[in-house]
Amino acid sequence: MSSNKRPEHQAPPEIFYDEVEARKYTQNSRMIEIQVDMCERAVELLCLPEDKSCFLLDLGCGSGLSGSVLEEAGHAWIGVDISKAMLDV
Repeated sequence: MSSNKRPEHQAPPEIFYDEVEARKYTQNSRMIEIQVDMCERAVELLCLPEDKSCFLLDLGCGSGLSGSVLEEAGHAWIGVDISKAMLDV
């Protein structure tokens, strides 16, 4: 099964999401594009009011790439992630 190849199924997050990997992930233009697209779609699916700022929780926020999309849409957010290195970026 392909899910057995996912890093989080093989070892703790600090093994795969250390400082070096967190920086690479956050600076990868393709990752940024994917995160922006996913966040824009998530905001669309939430049907949030257009005239009101919402306070959103980003579970598994990584380094916070989606936060810029939320802020540009006028929302406040807080994120949590299992990887301290991702949060520290």
